[in-house]
Amino acid sequence: MTTNRTRSLRRWGVATIAAGALALTACAPEAPEPPTTTVAPTANQAALSAAAAWIDGAFSPAQWFPGFDPSTPDPVNSAQAIADLAALGVGSGSQSVRLDRLAADAASVTNDGNADVPGALARLVLAVVATGGDPHSFAGTNLVARLEATIQPDGRFGAQYANFDGSYRQGLSLAALSVVTPRPSSITPGAGQTIDHLAPVAWLIDQQCSDGSWMAFRSDTTAPCVEDPNTWTYKDSNGSAMAALGLSAVGASAPVDPTTWFQAVRGNDGGWGAFPAGKTTASDADSTGLVIAALEALGHVPDESAYVALRSFQLGDAAPVANRGAFFFQGSNPVPNTYATLDAVTALFDTTWPQALVPSH
Repeated sequence: MTTNRTRSLRRWGVATIAAGALALTACAPEAPEPPTTTVAPTANQAALSAAAAWIDGAFSPAQWFPGFDPSTPDPVNSAQAIADLAALGVGSGSQSVRLDRLAADAASVTNDGNADVPGALARLVLAVVATGGDPHSFAGTNLVARLEATIQPDGRFGAQYANFDGSYRQGLSLAALSVVTPRPSSITPGAGQTIDHLAPVAWLIDQQCSDGSWMAFRSDTTAPCVEDPNTWTYKDSNGSAMAALGLSAVGASAPVDPTTWFQAVRGNDGGWGAFPAGKTTASDADSTGLVIAALEALGHVPDESAYVALRSFQLGDAAPVANRGAFFFQGSNPVPNTYATLDAVTALFDTTWPQALVPSH
């Protein structure tokens, strides 16, 4: 049976067309082979295939994946890359070695010296699930229990400063827990409860602004969302997208559908920028990919021009061979960017993220 891991890429090959029923008798001549035809991938599938090939090739000989510094391992990036490749059936021959390297490096990112880091734990959970492993037992630790243990009394994941990534890491953590079997207790309503009653979900719902967006963090959710350039306080397209993805993944919905806000801040160039999100903000691959993925999860598939805008950040045949398939952040610097590539891929799966990462049996 075809699995989710091979579905997206392998089904783009040769499809056999039935030639009709053949009546065979002992004296009949041998029937000719049925004709075949090549099923061309869609533009998004072709972009995903090229990105997967680049991601696979970007691993070092020691099987770690880079971050901002191409000479330095980034275990969180490695986890995201491993998850994506597993879902696409790419790089399977190197998967076990890469997981071993990820396990060896995990301790360096899952705790900041004071407390466990929910975003890193969430990425590891997604990687282990995507590769068919058990996130309750990886690298000698229970990733699920540790992620749930970061939940603060108010429902927020992580004790760390939230002013830069609060909504993003909350959505990411919910998304990671949503793919764990059995369903974790932190996202399982009890008797008389709904999913919205659970502290991590309620926290993220309460953080939403009245227009459907999210800021990174609001210390006072009774006050209106006010952007302040002096303190770099903005409504954030990336955080809003991940918040929407996380809520959708656990079966919750925000009081205000963020779709209207996402469409209102879409750039004049067809994509989305980070912040201040708006029509004149230059789009980037990360923001465009994450917003498209969120809209897909919300059931509002964007028009084709949104995907065209996303694919415009991908390096193609005009680029050096080693760069082809990678995404760059913005047109002002068209060089391969690991973060941009991994975020762009989120929008290109045939099914919505994070469910796209779950192996089917």
